[in-house]
Amino acid sequence: MKTGHCVASLAALAILWPGVVHAETITGMRSYLSYDGTAVDSEDGRVLYRESHYLAMEGASVLERLVLYRCADGTPFARKRVAPVLDSPWLPEFDLTDARLGYREGVDAKGKLFEVFVQESASDAVERETLKEAPPDLVGDAGFDRFVQDHWDALVAGETLRFNFLVPSRLDYLGFKVRQVGEERIGERPVRVFRLALGGLLGLVVSGIDVSYDADSRLLMRFSGLTNVRDPKGENYVARIDFPPDARRNEAGADALEAARSATLVSTCAM
Repeated sequence: MKTGHCVASLAALAILWPGVVHAETITGMRSYLSYDGTAVDSEDGRVLYRESHYLAMEGASVLERLVLYRCADGTPFARKRVAPVLDSPWLPEFDLTDARLGYREGVDAKGKLFEVFVQESASDAVERETLKEAPPDLVGDAGFDRFVQDHWDALVAGETLRFNFLVPSRLDYLGFKVRQVGEERIGERPVRVFRLALGGLLGLVVSGIDVSYDADSRLLMRFSGLTNVRDPKGENYVARIDFPPDARRNEAGADALEAARSATLVSTCAM
């Protein structure tokens, strides 16, 4: 497996679990939110793909998230479902399917255990590994956002935090680290920029990922670096993904989420 795919698995945080995307509801009441992001090439600015996120909320807690990855023209080619069903606060159950490549990866809950799986292409067999003993600091997929929210004060204070991150393409986990590297502005909003990188010597040779959070609301505003979405040749895109606040919507019901669940995925994107 290429080292870049290790970092790209961490790029799933672009599908961040919005620990502070609070619905304006009373605890126990069901509500639905959605928002969009656009991934552009880091060098020439062309649109690579788009993301549409659909969330089922209960109070301030996310019950389920569906993400549609779309071609530049809006046609969906991949889907991911994320649900916080495991015992770990930072490791949700998730399943990503990319119809262009026949690629799948994710985590299935198996009681108190969890099974990691990956399928590189439609012609390959699904590889599975049950991890019986996981470190208490194990983070997976969008659970990274919850990790950031839980350690916000330490990060803002300048600490470098180390943790283990699940890499489905390896059927294993690797050591990563995160720290704040700057304070900037996106439009009129002040943001804090956190950098994620592989731990150890690999962190010296593999570029990290920068994520920019609104300093006040702690919402993700921008992602920059190697993404978890692959191009038609199977190489991970390097992109900047913006999540503008005006692209967030309160939905009247579950229709948008259910439509995302059943949407047909295309096998190629029009050029």
